[in-house]
Amino acid sequence: MSTVVTRFAPSPTGYLHVGGARTALFNWLLARHCGGRFLLRIEDTDLARSTDESVRRILEDLAWLGLNWDNERLVFQSRRLDVYNAIIDRLIAEGRAYKAWETPEELDQQRRIAERAKRAYIYRRPSLSDQQVRAFEAEGRPHVVRFAMPVRECRFQDVVLGKDVAVAASQVQDFVIRKADGMPTYHFAVVVDDAEMGVTHVLRGQEHLLNTINHIGLQEALGYPRPVYGHLPIIMNLDGSKMGKRDRDKKVRHHAHLWLKNAKADAAALATQAGLDATRLAEWLSDDSRQLGGDEQAAVMRVVGLRESDLPEIMVHDFRVNGYLPEVLLNFLALLGWSPGGDLERMSVGKMIELFSIEGIGKANARFSREKLLAFSTEAFAAAPPERTLAAMKDWLSVNPDSPLAGATDEQLARVLKMNAGFHILREVDDKSRFLFVESARIEYDPAAVEKVLLKSERQGLEALRAIRPVLESLEVWDAAALERAVKAFCEARALGLGKVAQPLRVAVCGGTVSPPIFESLEFLGRRQTLERIDRCLSQAGS
Repeated sequence: MSTVVTRFAPSPTGYLHVGGARTALFNWLLARHCGGRFLLRIEDTDLARSTDESVRRILEDLAWLGLNWDNERLVFQSRRLDVYNAIIDRLIAEGRAYKAWETPEELDQQRRIAERAKRAYIYRRPSLSDQQVRAFEAEGRPHVVRFAMPVRECRFQDVVLGKDVAVAASQVQDFVIRKADGMPTYHFAVVVDDAEMGVTHVLRGQEHLLNTINHIGLQEALGYPRPVYGHLPIIMNLDGSKMGKRDRDKKVRHHAHLWLKNAKADAAALATQAGLDATRLAEWLSDDSRQLGGDEQAAVMRVVGLRESDLPEIMVHDFRVNGYLPEVLLNFLALLGWSPGGDLERMSVGKMIELFSIEGIGKANARFSREKLLAFSTEAFAAAPPERTLAAMKDWLSVNPDSPLAGATDEQLARVLKMNAGFHILREVDDKSRFLFVESARIEYDPAAVEKVLLKSERQGLEALRAIRPVLESLEVWDAAALERAVKAFCEARALGLGKVAQPLRVAVCGGTVSPPIFESLEFLGRRQTLERIDRCLSQAGS
């Protein structure tokens, strides 16, 4: 039996999309299950959108997920132009490809004619005289190169869909294999590269299903073997919409409208505060089909009070920045379209490799449930050994260097993680614990928390805070147990519930009503900082 060779071939236009990660995972699992090879190729023929920074991001995302590739040298399509051009020249010489001279306007006109005639637009080689071709060449008219697709029915077996996919002879058409800028198209380069890399199995998204017909036409013309093809189900949101970048834009737009309503402002005011063009912003607000660029989106978010972590995760980097374990994300992604059999869901990477099969991939579109992913994450962190959780926290800080926890020692991080037991993702640990690592003078008090906890009911909370301060100051031992005993004794002597004192203490030391267990937090802060913060709170809230 020949060695199974799979590949993942992303286009470097940004971070790795979670759908692309699922495609990479399935190809990786198949190769590892079969003892084969998993190859990585960079499809960077779109010069306008491909960047070196995006290549770095994709490689980093794959490395974080643990999807290691087996080719020592990455294949970059932009560096293989001589290879592609030699093959294209051969196809032209054999009459299997030709130069096409239509302008974009002429092609649009042809499409409109077909639309008015209520027929599908099918491109076939036009009849041009030698004189016309020489005239086009003399005027320097740009041209593309098209493959002359044989006019016959074409079909292939899709191993995921479990059926033959066919296109009738009347529907096949000639397609571009080299663009006007001299770069090969995806459809051409992918066929050449798969053959030269020895790829035996291609698992990819269903959006490529009909492209496969074109690829098979080229394979037959070039004498290449046909890989096994399987097209994966699409990843959808729970509401049935396709999961994509628009989900993030949609949330930013929703909060922008809320801001306009609450601020009693118009689009021009928001544009001024965000430093954006007022007309463009107004069009975006009124038209759901429009999207803001990344920098524009960030500018609006700053004004309306949205954080990056408030947006739905779409890219692998989003999940890393929010604090998921890579092995949890892999486990969850594996179940988006694949079933190991029975009711098994929680699996190690090793178990997924053992059980993976193409036969287990379903035909129906997968639904992405963030609630289920959070449940996976919570269970995984609860079960993880301390050293794994600490390593994950340190990795999280490497992509969130502005966190106050970035300066913490390993011992401090381990304590904070233990104090936050039961957390869903690492960002929650940061959100609840960052007050432990900032200077007392930088603590900001939440006005709603101050009103509810300290000032309500004739300032009972503030008075309780004032009364407990000397009790804490006089303690001989400053640890969680001693602090808890002292506060409980204080509450019993005054017939107060524990919360009537614990919550004012929490507001005083962290600025809000959410923190790790209060007595462990006070121990971590130490006597000096705790008393400093109580004094500062009494001064500010009592004035």
